[in-house]
Amino acid sequence: MRKLISISLVVVLVLALGTLAFAAEGSLKDGAKLGAEIPVKANIGPYASLREGGPVDFGTLVGKVGIYTANGFDHGGTVNEFYHRAAGVFGISSDDFVTNNNGWGSFYVETNTDVNVAVSFDNTGWLASPTLFAVAKQGLPEYPLAWASSNWDLDALPTSFAHPYQQGEILYGLDGAIWIQKISQQFATNYTGKIIVTVSK
Repeated sequence: MRKLISISLVVVLVLALGTLAFAAEGSLKDGAKLGAEIPVKANIGPYASLREGGPVDFGTLVGKVGIYTANGFDHGGTVNEFYHRAAGVFGISSDDFVTNNNGWGSFYVETNTDVNVAVSFDNTGWLASPTLFAVAKQGLPEYPLAWASSNWDLDALPTSFAHPYQQGEILYGLDGAIWIQKISQQFATNYTGKIIVTVSK
């Protein structure tokens, strides 16, 4: 019992000494002051904002065999940038380009930490024709960071990219390309799909 009381007294003494580390004492005579510094702590958890910009809009495709693009992100009016890269991924000549609609899509990311951004395409209700999408950062449209596709194997192309912490909301553009391989590949009607963007730590 005495041993237990002794241990209890030691614990109380240690706690009291810990409290004294924050204590100050002294005379306040003749206008003297007593001061202490109290630590202040805060821990901010990882947080992100993902905001939709514009949709990827291919417009009306004539149905002719060839490549159609929804392009124009940050190109200064030049529409022939993305179809060259898309043709390379499809393994066909860029001479197969048919038309472009200045219909690039976009999204905005803002975080307080480094994150990973992944893109994929839900092709439910979409064309049978192979389709590609590429994500690029504003100011760097010629360097796709990640790709998404429908009815096409991306092989070693990345489907996600690192978004490092930076001040402010960052704009990412989405260019698209459709390769109609034959006229009868799909029925003439309206089609819709969804690009899915995921932000994770």
